[in-house]
Amino acid sequence: MLKNLISTQLSTKELAYQPGGMPATFEVAVVNQSEQFAAFQLEIQAAGIESSDPAHWYVVSPDVSTKNPPGDRTQFTVQIIDNPKPGFVGLMNLTVRIFSLELRQEERQILRLILQPGNSLVPLKLNLPIHEFREKPETLLELPVEVENPGYTTSEVVVRCTGLPVNWLPEGSEQRFQIRSQGRVKTNFLCHIPSLSETPSQTYDFVITASRPNEPAIQVLGSIFVLPMGHIEVDCPTNRLHMPTRYGLPNWRVNQAVYPIHFINHSNLSRHIELIVAPEEPQPRCQLQVVPEQVNLLLNQTAQQDVIVTKRRHWLGLPKTCSFEAKARVADEQIDVQGDTQLLRLILHPVLPLWVQGLITLAFLVLLWWLSWLNPDNPWWGHQDAVKSVQFNGIGDRAISGANDKKVLGWQTAGFENFLINQELGKIAEVDKAVRVVRYRPVNNDAIAIGLENGEIQLWSLLPSYRQLQTLVNQPDDRVFDLVFTLDSRTLFSGHGSGLVVQWELGSNLATTQPTIQRQKQVGFAVNAVKLVGGNDRYLAIAGRFNQLVIWDLQEDKIRSVSHGGGGEASYILSLAVPTNHPDLLASADNQGTIKIWNLRSCLTSDVDCELVNEWQPDKTIHSLAFTADGCYLASGGQDGRTMLWELDADGKPHNQTMKGIEIARSPSSVNAVDVIRQKDDILVINGGDNAQVELYRKRNASLDCR
Repeated sequence: MLKNLISTQLSTKELAYQPGGMPATFEVAVVNQSEQFAAFQLEIQAAGIESSDPAHWYVVSPDVSTKNPPGDRTQFTVQIIDNPKPGFVGLMNLTVRIFSLELRQEERQILRLILQPGNSLVPLKLNLPIHEFREKPETLLELPVEVENPGYTTSEVVVRCTGLPVNWLPEGSEQRFQIRSQGRVKTNFLCHIPSLSETPSQTYDFVITASRPNEPAIQVLGSIFVLPMGHIEVDCPTNRLHMPTRYGLPNWRVNQAVYPIHFINHSNLSRHIELIVAPEEPQPRCQLQVVPEQVNLLLNQTAQQDVIVTKRRHWLGLPKTCSFEAKARVADEQIDVQGDTQLLRLILHPVLPLWVQGLITLAFLVLLWWLSWLNPDNPWWGHQDAVKSVQFNGIGDRAISGANDKKVLGWQTAGFENFLINQELGKIAEVDKAVRVVRYRPVNNDAIAIGLENGEIQLWSLLPSYRQLQTLVNQPDDRVFDLVFTLDSRTLFSGHGSGLVVQWELGSNLATTQPTIQRQKQVGFAVNAVKLVGGNDRYLAIAGRFNQLVIWDLQEDKIRSVSHGGGGEASYILSLAVPTNHPDLLASADNQGTIKIWNLRSCLTSDVDCELVNEWQPDKTIHSLAFTADGCYLASGGQDGRTMLWELDADGKPHNQTMKGIEIARSPSSVNAVDVIRQKDDILVINGGDNAQVELYRKRNASLDCR
């Protein structure tokens, strides 16, 4: 059997109390019969009363006892200060509940409370069965009210409804009743909601009060929400206009048309109205303005917004029709908007009539030619300063160029031979410094590397759009003279004016992988050109000042010189070229106008000197060299403005024994860059120079047995 851990004793079993008189007091003694410390609490429940709220009719002291040791005693004092059930007279059982959270046990005692008639008034009880109403205008409704008198005597009660307009209560806002003791009265106030033109849609709060003499009034709150009703009408009296209204002679001053839009409010809502005007597509572009931008449409009011269409009319051509959709937008969709969409039409007449247009057609065509890419002096097409680098893509249908005007442009080769095709594909990049070199990424030709005057290397994507991917900087202001990718495009070598050659690790994804410097080599002279030789991307040829030409073994990280003759401070090797299919052949060109071709097959793998297989001097200064992939043709461009094509055999020796080149083009200014590619039996040569022009030439029916 569970041991009783709590012992309680009431000071009395019966207690009398008169509401309004002195409090009735009794005491409760609690003894801790457990073997641990415990705190005790006390609460009282009145028979027939269910409430979750704290009791207001008694006071306990203390609220919670301190933790008492085993065998200790706690004394609670309880005062009855009000009637547990207002208005009740007679015997009521009270349950005194003592409990302890530590002991998880409780004890209950019954106390009989004799409630005597009080000497004070018992407050009225007021109830509003429905607190919120949602009604339409012109509705007749009843506001139900319940009043209860819990007191001991009959009372005269006044019930009032306040807060609503007087005209809403046709039978008045006050009612009087005689309510007997313990009685209840149900009544209502008749409410008539006026028409929508007099009643805005909103919430109307009201107060129901009940009072009797010499006693404060009690009240309950209610509300009536008047539902939105009606509609807004939209109208445009003139929805078709001409600009100008009179036409025939030249008239360039009229450039506006105004459409008035009327809004009429037939609802019980005041609303902000916004007019959204959108042109239909396709059509001439016009400037649209709505004045004012918004209107506040009040009840029973009319407002107007003007749609102002501004258009600089075309000088030539036939009349054009512009259509606009004007849509009225209300802040919410509680009410209907009739005619919310208006179709506006504008007839645009040209400034010049047709007979005047015929006179200026010829002049216009001349002007159009001058503004097109067909005009070589057009300042809006091509480069505006010396071109420093050009290169074909892998199949020769496109090319890129970089120049001192800080631009990199794309070209399509078909446009150089067909005037109906614009040869310029557009500006790929515009950078902060002059461009020294541009190179396609070998894999897919979907990106390019740009070397700049200030030492930066920028990587740009060509697909799906032109955008910069990365910026590489080793030493600021260390001019980049040449760039070369490995065949897998994962590595990029750059040659700099300081004598540094930097190997950049790019990774497979240029957009997400941050390039890093894998290693760098100081060769001791300004580097003008770098090329990978020997196949397998193992050897890098480096050339530059003092006519120095060296080979960097990337696998063993060793540098060896190639015998190229001496040179002073003003002597430079300016360009190197290697045919893709014969990586052991290397051509070099210097500022003394000498072109040399080397066979590196033996000297790359042993310590023997590299074989010089060909040497000639066609010009004072050769700026650029380029091989076809099979090595049968070598293109050159130099200071004298000539672009030359040299025929070679498979070993790089002269095809005709006389080393007489083919002059492809001659320019009055220096040629700074060339590239060459073979398309079946045709040879394409592209060049760029100090004249800021990029030009393409085709040599047809080229056929050699050097392959």
